[in-house]
Amino acid sequence: MNSVLSKPLEVRTMLPLEKHLALQQHVFFEARLLDDENYNDWLGLMDEAIRYRMPMTERRFRKDRSTPLAFGGGYIFDENKGRLTMRVDRLQSGLVWAEDPRNKVRRVISNVEIWQGAEANEAEVYSVVSIHRSRIDGEEKHFVAGRRDVWRETAQGWRLVVRDLLLDTSVVLDSNMNTLF
Repeated sequence: MNSVLSKPLEVRTMLPLEKHLALQQHVFFEARLLDDENYNDWLGLMDEAIRYRMPMTERRFRKDRSTPLAFGGGYIFDENKGRLTMRVDRLQSGLVWAEDPRNKVRRVISNVEIWQGAEANEAEVYSVVSIHRSRIDGEEKHFVAGRRDVWRETAQGWRLVVRDLLLDTSVVLDSNMNTLF
């Protein structure tokens, strides 16, 4: 029998309750920093080795068993700390016409799961982010993505090391992708 249900469930280790709740609040705080356009404070939450990426999704019929592309479908973005800093500098430059006047952006983080990471000072966080963006001309966009994060506890607090995002849509129906997830 080749069924997901016939396979044993993966046993995950939870963080101690105090750390779990602190990291969950930290994830919500991160979303508020972005909503309030406190980009420099948000960058301060990134580890120097951050890997922040959104692969292009490949949709196939369930019966399609052909092998995936060798290199995947590519990335909508694949950023490190330097590239994220450039994105933030660009957003703060006043030269991004799509952000003037300011868009109203709200992030809702839900379905948060927090587990012990590969290292003693790391945690894996799975969540869903729903982003609503409204422009002055009445144009509204809605993005939904699953997130897999790795957060590392340091002397300065929790730092984001990895964020992998998977959009629920296979086509980005937007004229720009200025939004940080």
